[in-house]
Amino acid sequence: MTEQVQKSGSGRAARGIFGRRGVGRLATVGAMGAAVAVLAVTPAFAKGSATLNASPGTVKVGQNVHLTGHGDSDALRYAEFCAQQRVGTSGAWHTVKCGKVVAMEGVDAKVDATVKATHRGVLQFRGVLFGVDGPHGGHPSADFHTAVRTVHVR
Repeated sequence: MTEQVQKSGSGRAARGIFGRRGVGRLATVGAMGAAVAVLAVTPAFAKGSATLNASPGTVKVGQNVHLTGHGDSDALRYAEFCAQQRVGTSGAWHTVKCGKVVAMEGVDAKVDATVKATHRGVLQFRGVLFGVDGPHGGHPSADFHTAVRTVHVR
């Protein structure tokens, strides 16, 4: 009978459970997994803007305030721009008017509205760019809002 002797450094026992290339593959897969986890946690910043103008800045009771605004965002596929109003400097915002839903392919969402000042005091306006599900609207979610524009009513 002949006896077989396994050389040191060769065979399955010497390579461990991963083999020669297995350790390198495991390190590569681990590094890729870590990179994916970092990318998933890191926020993506989209470019966009929104502006609203209210004129004139001071009106008498019964006069109109003209609102024009527009907005865009590269994070949205479809959007609509709305003008909102509140009486005074606190309280709930109410939508005055929304523009048409547009595809955000180099086109701004716009709104053009007129509001009559019915009471003395302060009216505040802002514009909000809403992302919607499709070309006919549906499930709006606010993306950007403008700075508040204040109109004094005397």
